[in-house]
Parts: sequence; structure tokens; C-alpha cells
Amino acid sequence: MIWLEKVIAVVDYDFLIVGAGIFGLSTAYHIKRTNKNAEIAVVDKNLDAGQGATAKSAGGFRVIFTNPVNRTLAESSVDFYLHVQRDLNRDLGIVMAGYLILQDKRLFEINRPVVERFEERGEVKVFRSDELREKLKMNVNFDGDEEAELLGAKNVDYGILAKKCGYIDADKLASFYKEELIQMGCSFEFNTHVENLFLEPELKLGIPREPRTWQKKRIAGVETNKGRITAKNVIVTAGGWSHLLLDRIGVDCISKPKKRQIFTVKLKKPELEELFHTDGFNEEGIMPFTFLPTGHYVRADKRDKTFWLGFADDLGRGFDTNEDPEERYYYDNIYPVVVKYFPQFRDVSIDNMWAGLYMINSLDGAPVIFKVENMVVATGDSGSGILKGDAVGRVAAALALGKKEAELYGGRRIRSDVLSIHNRCMEPEKFIF
Repeated sequence: MIWLEKVIAVVDYDFLIVGAGIFGLSTAYHIKRTNKNAEIAVVDKNLDAGQGATAKSAGGFRVIFTNPVNRTLAESSVDFYLHVQRDLNRDLGIVMAGYLILQDKRLFEINRPVVERFEERGEVKVFRSDELREKLKMNVNFDGDEEAELLGAKNVDYGILAKKCGYIDADKLASFYKEELIQMGCSFEFNTHVENLFLEPELKLGIPREPRTWQKKRIAGVETNKGRITAKNVIVTAGGWSHLLLDRIGVDCISKPKKRQIFTVKLKKPELEELFHTDGFNEEGIMPFTFLPTGHYVRADKRDKTFWLGFADDLGRGFDTNEDPEERYYYDNIYPVVVKYFPQFRDVSIDNMWAGLYMINSLDGAPVIFKVENMVVATGDSGSGILKGDAVGRVAAALALGKKEAELYGGRRIRSDVLSIHNRCMEPEKFIF
């Protein structure tokens, strides 16, 4: 049996990362930071780093969670971003606007025990409806309003201002990781569409139709529109397209993509100027990142002097990879509700719009990070990709390097398999808005 003497083909990279979004960039950065000699390539179908879901996100971040894993991932990531901006003097466009979470009496009473714990730690401040009406010139009471009832608009009885929250410039964050990686010798292959992951037997026998079911397999690399790229280890961080690659080789990532849309409005009226420059909530002197009781949100973007508006629809919104923004969606589903609370937006048309993909993990809404043979998968961020991105990269890097624990920024440690599918250890999150 001379064919047993065959050896594995030479591989091109130590680590091949599919996807140059926040998860892929952070993973590459922390592998390279830990293992300087590692040969790493990051492949992406876009023309530059962070141009997929990362660039199309609202960029919000918060640290108020009850689940200890969620809190650790978020807090360590936000602390790292603040370190980069404040200590390393790299502008990431961080705006500490705060999160203003508006709730009616019923929902606030459900959340009261959690909110009181946050209050005791000085993490939140609670505003009452009369204060909110005064500061924001908003409508807070819809009793007897039949239109409001039809729209599902609920009264605003309380506003929970979470302090260590805000938003970050996703493009600047992606550029930071990319520039650091280039300096460390990482390779990037942009405008390269990954079509498939391909398998090889660990021991090549040179027989037809390898690998057979009885052969031990490894993910040998990817098939792209420019040819094959091979590697010793493959890391899939392809966002809303991850499942398409993984399904073909029989790996379930328990996550699916769903379109989320953002619409922007310029300050075309004095009333919008006044709302934008609201005092009394943050040092920025702008309206906080505000979440209505209906789930709609309004972000005052300091850089462009615009309002960003969005809403995450669920039932009726299918899982797919369509990223075309829908202008009618704003006028049908966002505008009527937002105007009920903030009449300042009445008769104001949108100026820009875009859509991106959330990779939804319907199980618990937390990232999914696991290893299969020589492949690591990081996905399922469910809209928390930016705010947990650095920590997710550290966990994925630890898995790829065979470590049982990941060290997060600030010295906090976490099991590298805590977000895996089979050894998952997640308590239910009690503060949901």
C-alpha cells in the first residue's frame, strides 16, 4: 500500500480568516498580538475592511447587562475602545451620549429590581415623565388617543439614562484594527468572494473521492473567485453569510441573517436643532441614544449633525441576505410612531438610508463562538457585534490557539468555550428593552 506514504500538501497560511468585519479583524489582531510569527490572511468580498454589517450598524454600545457573560464581553470591549481613543490617541469617534430607555409603568415595574441595582452602582439615572416632557419636548401620555393605540404607542412614565453608553464610528474602529494588523505583517485579500470551504483528509492517500467518511478530515481552506487559499487553521467570521458556507459542510452555527435598516434625517427645522442639542443628559450636550417603548430608536449623530432612526422588526421579516433598504419601510413603520412621541419630525423626509444584516442567534441573543476540528466560527452577535467585538475576537483567538481561557482587556478571564454550542453557559438576560 504505497499510497499510505503520501503527505499533506504545504499550506500557505497559519490562519485564514473569512470576513473582515469587527469579529474577523479583532480575532486576527489578537492572534497576531499573541503569536507574532503567525502567518495570517484576512479575506473579504468587499473592497476594504469593515464594509459589511460593521459599517452598516448603528454603532451603539452599552455595558448594562444582568447576564455576567454579556456584561464582561461588553464592558471589556468598551474599556478597550476607550483605551485606544484616550490612551493611544486613536480617534474612534466615540460619543458618550448615554442610552435613554423610555418605558411605561408596566415594563418599568418588571425592570425595577434590576434598575435599582444599576442605580446603586451609579450606572443609571431615572427620569420621570414630566422631566422628559420638559427636556425633550416630547409627548408622554396617549390616554384616549385612538391613533396611538392602533400604532402600539405606549405612555412614557420613566426614562432610564444609562451612562457608560453611546456610539462609536464603525469605520474608524475597523481602520484601527486593519492598520495595526498591516504593521504586524497580516495579509489582506479584498474583493475576494469566498464560495466554499473545502475539506481534505489529514492523511492524504491519493485515492479517488477523498476524503472518505472514514478518514479524519480538516478544513483545508477556501474556494474563491480567484482560486484556492489553503491554511492550517480557518476562522469563519463572515457575518450574515457564515451559515451559507457552514451549511455546505454540515456545520450548524444556530444563527441566521435578518435585514436591519437605518434612515437618516438632517436638521431641517429649528425644532429638530433644538431636540438635537438637548442639555442635561450628557457632557456632549446632545440628545441621548433614545429607545422608545415600541422598540424604535433615535440616535443624534454628532459627526454629521443628523438623526438616525431605526426599528428591528421580527415577525414577518424573513431570514435572508437581502441588503436593499426599503424607503417605504420608513414611512409605513417608523415615521408614524416616532412622530407620535417626537412631533419635531413631522413632515420631515429622509435624506439617506442603508441596510445591513444582523446574524440572529434566537437561542439567547449572545455571540456564538465554537471550534470544529481546525476551524473556529464566531457569529450570532444579534446586533451586539460592535459592543462585544474586541472580547469576541479575544475568545475566538484563544480557541484558535488551543487555549482554555481567553484574557480580555483589563485582565478579566473567561472560558474560551463559554459561548460554544455544546458547552454553552448563558443565564437569561433580565434587562431587555
